[in-house]
Amino acid sequence: MASLKICEDTFWVGVNDKRDILFEGLWPITNGVSYNAYIIKGSEKIALIDSVDKFYSKELLANIEEVVKCSEIDYFIMNHIEPDHSGSFEAVIKEAKKAKVVSSQSGINFARSYYGENFEAITVKDGDIIDLGNHKLKFITAPWLHWPETIFTYDTLSQALFSCDAFGTFGSIEGKMFDEDIDKKFYESEMKRYFADIVSHYSQYVLKAGEKIKDLPIKILCPSHGPIYRKDPKYPINLYLKWSSGKDEEKVLIVYGSMYDHTDEIANYVENKIKEKGIDVKSFNVCKVHPSFILPELIDAKAVILGSPTYEASIYPPITNFLEYVKVKSIKQKIFGVFANYTWGSNIPEQIKNRLNEIGMKVIEPMVLIKGRMKEEDKNKIDALIENLFKVLKD
Repeated sequence: MASLKICEDTFWVGVNDKRDILFEGLWPITNGVSYNAYIIKGSEKIALIDSVDKFYSKELLANIEEVVKCSEIDYFIMNHIEPDHSGSFEAVIKEAKKAKVVSSQSGINFARSYYGENFEAITVKDGDIIDLGNHKLKFITAPWLHWPETIFTYDTLSQALFSCDAFGTFGSIEGKMFDEDIDKKFYESEMKRYFADIVSHYSQYVLKAGEKIKDLPIKILCPSHGPIYRKDPKYPINLYLKWSSGKDEEKVLIVYGSMYDHTDEIANYVENKIKEKGIDVKSFNVCKVHPSFILPELIDAKAVILGSPTYEASIYPPITNFLEYVKVKSIKQKIFGVFANYTWGSNIPEQIKNRLNEIGMKVIEPMVLIKGRMKEEDKNKIDALIENLFKVLKD
């Protein structure tokens, strides 16, 4: 996709990445991701907002040249200095020789640590304005979305908000740039995964940013990943605020690992018993599903039942790995039930409980330990665990 007009004087000049397998080296992006950059042609000055991953520098420059000559750019606004948005920095500065780099003070400091001192900088803070003539760009500080230097750029003429990683989503946007054209269900799923994987650790700052922009008239939302929203620009903002609020849905997750189907059998039994209660339940085998796809469901689940086989007298490593992701993303406290099975080495439930307590989770009794294949007497223990789980959920 080459450059594309968004509204009068404003153009998308970004790229779509279908090369990388993992975003940040962690998160599967089977549907790709876009790196959105924008040109605003004012009556007197021209601004470039953000850039793209270094690998796509030539494509970015070619897209810019479809709209303006790089040498005509007056301001290179960096809302966020993470390399997927600033990687083309040196290529841009080389061609846009008169451009002044605009960011927060910490943004400029980060840029200098990555790209040296060979550029002229303008630091901005809340409420500062850069005048392009008919377009006036107002800056809003939005720290920790999801780095400390982040700012938003707001065009007072078009009423477009350029929000960088905030309100973004996984998924490339080839052929379908605007929200009126997209598969909304697909992008909402990818957006929730992006939120959980990238932004959820900073939910409190999403809420703070929401307060800052709640009275701002926004006609167009231009994030740095995913579609541009012209039909319903508040739609992704409202979803981010909802997911950041800490409100849970009537949903229970079963998260487990299995080597030889024994834990799988227990998980299936648990799932069927919960379904009998009429509760929404979703089950994930961590041996087959990357944590990237489990975290979005965990964000607003009320409770989790965690199952692990014994592995060399310890917790099964894929379960340990999953819990590390939960810790890193600072998932708020959930109620956990625990089951485990073993042939030898029988203190796994206590190991799991200790790990869950370490990361701030609440564990209910009874923890269920099953030797070998599940038997009828084991089902009674599981039934008791499920009953206690629902008692706690109702309190």
